[in-house]
Amino acid sequence: MTPRPIRTLAFAVAAALVAAALPTRGSADERSAYVELKGGAYLPTATSVGGAFDQISFTQFPPSGDVELALGTSFGILGVQLSGGYLWTSKDATGGTLQVTGAPITGVLQLRIPIAFVVPYVEAGVGVFINTAKISTVQTAASSTKTTFMAPLGGGIDFLLGPILLGAEVRYLYISPTTYTWNGFPVSQLKMDGVVITGNIGYRF
Repeated sequence: MTPRPIRTLAFAVAAALVAAALPTRGSADERSAYVELKGGAYLPTATSVGGAFDQISFTQFPPSGDVELALGTSFGILGVQLSGGYLWTSKDATGGTLQVTGAPITGVLQLRIPIAFVVPYVEAGVGVFINTAKISTVQTAASSTKTTFMAPLGGGIDFLLGPILLGAEVRYLYISPTTYTWNGFPVSQLKMDGVVITGNIGYRF
């Protein structure tokens, strides 16, 4: 049987290691700012209104990808985050191909509920969506770049592991309808709303 003093010492060392591994309230306050990399899926719900898209029998984009870089900070239960990203999607239709790449730039306010090292949150904000659409058929191709209003709404959860932040997030992106003007194609309109689901990793400082 292990002597009582040794068991007591072992228990004390284990408790100290656990306490050191978990962020304390003070250390969380000291590390209120963070930089974060996000990556995941973009699930577009794009719909079109006539014009060039009728020529290629466009229906809807398939799921595709999204990456973002974010910088944020928190003030108790409130948080602020600025982010810029890149997303892409394409569709081979009956009469040709439509590709869209976009750079969402957003600022959001967060309501954060810290529970030890776990922090669920909801968020809403505004931003712009800089996007380029490329349409091509057997005969010709054209592209058009536009900037439109965007409003993200979503939520997620962060795990604060000392200076390391791990998380997951879901956002719905409301994007104003975009009107494209082409060379050789009729004017057309596309609505690029969609859902973005990401896994996040960051560093807190």
